[in-house]
Amino acid sequence: MLKVREVSKIYENGRGIQDFTLDANQGEVICLVGPNGAGKTTIIKMLAGVMKSDSGMCAIDAIPTVDVNAKFKIGYLPENVFVYNKLTVYSFLRFVATMKEITNFEKEIKRFLFEFELWEYRDEPIKKLSMGMKKKIGIIIAFLGYPSLIILDEPTNGLDTKGIIFLKNEIKKAKEEGCIIVISSHILDFVKHIGSKFIFIKSGKIVRQVSAFEGIDLEEIYSVLYFSGNMSCFQ
Repeated sequence: MLKVREVSKIYENGRGIQDFTLDANQGEVICLVGPNGAGKTTIIKMLAGVMKSDSGMCAIDAIPTVDVNAKFKIGYLPENVFVYNKLTVYSFLRFVATMKEITNFEKEIKRFLFEFELWEYRDEPIKKLSMGMKKKIGIIIAFLGYPSLIILDEPTNGLDTKGIIFLKNEIKKAKEEGCIIVISSHILDFVKHIGSKFIFIKSGKIVRQVSAFEGIDLEEIYSVLYFSGNMSCFQ
């Protein structure tokens, strides 16, 4: 279970996140929705344990996400993927799997490489790959071993259509494996087909939460929350 209670992080310019609270259970896909600058990435970094909050609590399976022991339970795709450019694709994925203490990872890595059309590049140094291919490697790293919590920050950026389809399929498989998936995105067409719960963020605060089972129109909600004050310029 992912449990977040009144997490806040305020920067020197006064912006940040205030009193963010969330509960998520196995198999849920939580989508953080909002325009650039709303605070989604700050939330993501705190959930992933790579940034400490000023206050509040964030834990996966009762372990604070900033705790080193939580790292084995978290798969994280940052918006800007970090990879070791000097390693080959396969050797890098083997290294990550070993660090995450994943057993019998060879078959899983092979499946991922075939699925994301990277098998023929497995022995290529990562530095020779395109940004889209590096993004796919970052996605594979996040899903390797199907950890309790998978966190994806703007995962569709830099992906081609096939990559997006493969990503959706992986999210569905991770749900079946009982993973909790948290996705930040401003692409409604992507999240509306995969999300269980949608959390709308504006100026660092939750302004609305809706469930996929409510039969809601995400575009209508988005327009009301983020466009209403700017519509006069089109009239």
